[in-house]
Parts: sequence; C-alpha cells; structure tokens
Amino acid sequence: MSGQLAAFDESEAVDPESVIEFLEFRLDGARYALEIGRVGPVVRHPATTRVPGAPSGIYGASTNEGDVVVVVDTYAVVGLDRPFADPDEGYLVLLKEDDTPQPIGLLVEAIDGIARRHVDTVSPPRTGGTSVDDQWFRATIERDGGRDVPVFDSQQLVAALHAARGADMNTMQQTDAEDVRADRDRTEDRSEVDG
Repeated sequence: MSGQLAAFDESEAVDPESVIEFLEFRLDGARYALEIGRVGPVVRHPATTRVPGAPSGIYGASTNEGDVVVVVDTYAVVGLDRPFADPDEGYLVLLKEDDTPQPIGLLVEAIDGIARRHVDTVSPPRTGGTSVDDQWFRATIERDGGRDVPVFDSQQLVAALHAARGADMNTMQQTDAEDVRADRDRTEDRSEVDG
C-alpha cells in the first residue's frame, strides 16, 4: 500500500483506526506536519518579538490569550541558514498545552490544512532520507510523486528547548549574580570615596 492511500475522499469508507490526521504547513516552501493531537490554536499574523541572545532554536516571544508564548525558530530547527523572513506575516502553531509546561509555538509560513493519511503511508524517519536533522522528527509521510513530509516530534522539540533554556537560565543567573556583586562593589567604592 505504499502511498496509494495518502489522502482520502471524505465519502470513502475508511476504518478510523487506520487513519492519522496531521496539520500540514510550509517552511521555506517545503511541507512539514504535526500530528493533529499535538496541535493547539493556530494564530494568523502573530505579533512576535525577537529576543536577542535567545538560545538556538528560539526566535522570541509572542502572546496568546494573555499567556507569553515561546516562539520556536523553525528555520533553525530544520537547518536553514537564514532567519524567518517576516514572522508577522506567518502563522504561529501552538503546541497542545498538555505537551509543555509553558506555551510554545512553531513559526510557519503557511498552513496547508488538515490531512488524513493512511497509517501505511507513515513510517519512522529514514536515515539519509531527508536533508533535515532526524532528531526533530518522529516520522515521515510518504507521498506519491513528491517529497516525503517530515513529521515534527513535538515532545523532543519541547525537551530540547527546555534544556537549552535551562542552560541559558543558569548562565543568566550566574551573570546576574556577577552583575549584582559588581554593582555592590562599585557602590561600596563610592561610599568609601564620599565618606
């Protein structure tokens, strides 16, 4: 059944257990996917703020319904050498809240829609089958006559981002402590000169 049941006509009778639904989207013109069960709200034209010095893979921040959202630099994740062109013209695909302690969103260029794929067309990432780093992908969707679609592993991505933020937070806390000590020393030096 290699690829012949990649998409379904809604009128076609198919066993629901043999179908997986994905949100398909584009990055640099290429198609990617997330399992629909891992997807939260999708925000069109998100107002994003670039965060200078953010860990690799983090573009910046946005807000959604009063919550601060960590915005993933999906271009960095898939190995593109350039930054996301205009985030305010893209979409922010929020990951389902059950998957992450803090809201996280993937910055994408376009939403292709929800696709129903037969389980026979979904397989583990192929070694060397894609130009992107397989560690970020849990599967690929085989497509007739086209490039296979990598399926993001949202749990792996969330774990890596939290590890990067944790390491960055430790560095920031050390830097903050050093800055506080330096400020205290400068204040004491001024007090001695004034006194």
